[in-house]
Amino acid sequence: MGLMILAFLWGLFEATFFFIIPDVILTFIAIHGFKEGFNASLFALVGALIGGSIMYFYAVYKFKDARQFIRRVPSVSEIMLSNVEQSLASKGTIAMIVGPIRGIPYKAFAIFAPKAGINYISFFLASIPARFTRFFLTFMIAWLLADVLFKNIPMWAKYGVWAIIWIIVYIIYFSIHPWKGHPKGR
Repeated sequence: MGLMILAFLWGLFEATFFFIIPDVILTFIAIHGFKEGFNASLFALVGALIGGSIMYFYAVYKFKDARQFIRRVPSVSEIMLSNVEQSLASKGTIAMIVGPIRGIPYKAFAIFAPKAGINYISFFLASIPARFTRFFLTFMIAWLLADVLFKNIPMWAKYGVWAIIWIIVYIIYFSIHPWKGHPKGR
């Protein structure tokens, strides 16, 4: 149950202020089995929905503060926020669903959704596929790799592969979306 609570909290925190996606913990949990990975994805989804709702209503009542809060998250740039605002204005909730593919944090969509005229129910309903689709896909890939491709290797080696993959993912991500303070991230 401890890993499920961690998945829930990771989903909640990443939807509000944390910058490492829940997929990291979900894939770790999925190494141990399909049921564990699926349940963790549901827990992370619930956390993300609560976190997204918090950010949505934060923006409803104090948009400028919510925007400044999000802007302090590593790798969130002015350009990224402008793109989120424009994509929500032109594509509505569809922008939220495809945003994770482009590496755009869900929390950015949560604060701009009210400004784009997206009511809370629409935002909440779009948040389900926006979050769960990627959670499901990443846990499934990890589970299949661990259970099929790497079935006969020891668990410590599976953990090593998991760590190497996530290190590479974040090296690539932060080279595309640099940290503030880095010349490209200002």
